[in-house]
Amino acid sequence: MKKLLILVITVLVITAFGSFAFILFNNIYINEGNFKDHGDDAPVGNIDETEQVLKITSEVGDLVEDWNHTYRVMAHALGGIGDYDYTNSLEAFYQNYNEGTRLFEIDLDTTSDGDICLIHTWEDFRNKLTDIGGDWPMSTDEFKKAKIHGKYKTVMFKDLLELMNEIPDFYIIIDSKTFDIDGSRVMYNKMIDEVNSVNPDLINRIIPQAYTPDMYVFLDENYDFNKIIFTLYHYYVDSDGQKIYQFVKEHKVPVVVMHTDNEWATKVITDIFAYAEMQDYEDQFTIYIHTVNQIDKALKIINDNHFFGVYSDFITEEALQQAMIS
Repeated sequence: MKKLLILVITVLVITAFGSFAFILFNNIYINEGNFKDHGDDAPVGNIDETEQVLKITSEVGDLVEDWNHTYRVMAHALGGIGDYDYTNSLEAFYQNYNEGTRLFEIDLDTTSDGDICLIHTWEDFRNKLTDIGGDWPMSTDEFKKAKIHGKYKTVMFKDLLELMNEIPDFYIIIDSKTFDIDGSRVMYNKMIDEVNSVNPDLINRIIPQAYTPDMYVFLDENYDFNKIIFTLYHYYVDSDGQKIYQFVKEHKVPVVVMHTDNEWATKVITDIFAYAEMQDYEDQFTIYIHTVNQIDKALKIINDNHFFGVYSDFITEEALQQAMIS
């Protein structure tokens, strides 16, 4: 009987010690994050709170071929997100797409590895969008790992092409940051290589911007883009609205873009439209104004000046369309 009692006591001591050891292990390793429970009941605290939910909540429709007579807003640098502009971020795309925007302007450059990425300038990216510092290109791996304003995802051009493959109803407008023929050839050849590696048909949804008449002719003659935008805000050589209009008519330019930030720019774009009206040609192309972030100003541009739409950081297609009918 005495031996049985000793055996029972021994078992209880061992069991108690084992329970204590398990609790200690649990506190030290699991609670301090050295051991992760991936079960369905994992605490929310294990999720990175800066991660944005990236999903489509807007209705995905058919591709609109006559986009320049349909959509009023081109989202500048994939559109704003929060109080930030120029992010060219994945979250910016999803936010603006989900608010009805289907035209997305993007800024392009290359990493030190030669891959195309969405970025306005390396200096801005390193010093304004991040705190990395410097002004030189990063490697592709470094760029992918960087977080814009500490939380937003960077975008490689090829990743955006994959997204276009999944979501069939939006276009991208290219700001290549190249203003001469040689630079344009290098960038666009590289772009076409990446497009062909994903889906050659995506070229039908890519809209380049030409900054000079020579660049427009080069893009038109050497690539199979359906439409090319003639963007005038870098073109200060010729302020003759009639001469520019003649180029637009001769080359069947579908879209002209200009800002109205000064008297010269306002006169040029107004003259182009006036000459078109005189020849009943105003319906053959559309004019977008860059960059407009106030709804009232956008409505004035459309209703009073008879221009078709705007580039914007913070106005969405849905918001502008609603304002036009209210």
